[in-house]
Amino acid sequence: MKTLLVIGGGAAGFFCAVNAARMHPQLRVILAEKSDKLLSKVKVSGGGRCNVTHACFDPDEMSRRYPRGGRFVRKAFHHFFTTDTIEWFRERGVKLKTEPDGRMFPVTDSSQTIINCLLNEATKYGVEILTKTAVTNIIINGNSFEVRTSSGVIKTDYVCVASGGYGKEEMFNWLAQTGHTTEQPVPSLFTFNMPGNPVRELMGISVENVVARIAGTKLSQEGPLLITHWGMSGPAILKLSAWGARELAAMQYNFTVVINWLPALNEQQVAEQFRSFRVSSAAQKVMNRNPFGLPQRLWEYLLKQADIAEN
Repeated sequence: MKTLLVIGGGAAGFFCAVNAARMHPQLRVILAEKSDKLLSKVKVSGGGRCNVTHACFDPDEMSRRYPRGGRFVRKAFHHFFTTDTIEWFRERGVKLKTEPDGRMFPVTDSSQTIINCLLNEATKYGVEILTKTAVTNIIINGNSFEVRTSSGVIKTDYVCVASGGYGKEEMFNWLAQTGHTTEQPVPSLFTFNMPGNPVRELMGISVENVVARIAGTKLSQEGPLLITHWGMSGPAILKLSAWGARELAAMQYNFTVVINWLPALNEQQVAEQFRSFRVSSAAQKVMNRNPFGLPQRLWEYLLKQADIAEN
């Protein structure tokens, strides 16, 4: 019996392991995870709901949504794509739903649904799971491998590396020793920490659609925004950080973010609406009027920033 060792107990590792075991019953499949927790990022993804996939059904269009590696994923998408993902989970009793922005979640709105599905598949097809097993070296012996781990040596015919990212390039040394090359790692898909900025007083406020851009660059993204106690988050900010990962790293993360709270209107249209409101609602206090449908606390904050008194 031949053996496959999958390194990494996250979504990619589990998906590889359970499908390999299902499609090749004669194959012994081992999954090794360095920590004592499995699928930990799945647990917290999508705010605990698990953003499984995106309702985009054109491989070329989807590949253009990837900041890096678009050419590689385009080839992969022709083998397994969004429709395949939806059908794979449907066959296992997990229905997905589509939200207005295209993100797809389990109808239960719980990431545990996805975790249970993957764990059940692993049990069903006999995947051997090893936790607290960190890989330290991979030695190639002809057509097989000797994988040295913190729990001992594993001899295997095939290896799938699904260990995710590391913060420092030297942490990939165990993989580089096999002949692979790596890119200098930088953070991606991160929220913006804004120490001392008064906007943090609005934590908890979300705006359905904004345009966020990085001053002095061409980086710009549109989508929902969430203000947190440390700064800004939400899809618009996460996408901005992903596309700007290397530029922002080069800036040492010291930059200015500019938010357009009303992207559906241009500056002239906003000015015209203000003039109209000044005529139609002259007796009302501007703080109480809030004509653009922004969250009231955000409206009051913007007026304060513009030095407009409450009275």
